[in-house]
Amino acid sequence: MPLLRWDPQETERLRDEMTRMWSRVREDWNLDNTRPKTHVHQVENGFVVEFELPGVDPDLVSLEVDQDSISVKGQFPASPMERDTRAGETFHAVVNLPSDIDPDSAQAEYRHGLLDIHVNRASGRRRQISITSH
Repeated sequence: MPLLRWDPQETERLRDEMTRMWSRVREDWNLDNTRPKTHVHQVENGFVVEFELPGVDPDLVSLEVDQDSISVKGQFPASPMERDTRAGETFHAVVNLPSDIDPDSAQAEYRHGLLDIHVNRASGRRRQISITSH
């Protein structure tokens, strides 16, 4: 039976990959309870994505929209109530949408602790073609 030689760099790479994987699992499953509650509504021409951000200053929220997702980052405010485990914690949520969207159409509105993002579907060019037979 041959002996295998273990490369220390391979160990570091494996450790880094495992760390990234567990970070994604913690975020996806919201194990830290720091991801804001999110609601996605499909409307006639696109989507409305709603984040529950009570007490958050909208000027301190970073919002990014690309062709297929919406990303929101910020920090929950400090709370005088000790029961709020999210107080002072940063949040980050990414919502992947089921179809391509037009980032230029995105509009955001914050009121009463709700951040609403309205975005239209991308207008893909479609044409009908004929089939020729030989």
